[in-house]
Amino acid sequence: MHVAPITPEREAEANARLIAAAPELLKALKALVEPCECYGRDRGEHGPLCEHARAAIAKATREET
Repeated sequence: MHVAPITPEREAEANARLIAAAPELLKALKALVEPCECYGRDRGEHGPLCEHARAAIAKATREET
């Protein structure tokens, strides 16, 4: 499946945007996980979402899960 050509310039630009947004993305994930921990929402239907968010936070901050 061909969607769009990825040139080194376009890839570098996309990477730069992602890096620039990283602090805000990490802050948003931490805000998402807080209710999971405070209200026990890491069980039930929200469990997988909370676990994925925790894993991404750990990867971004180099912490072990």
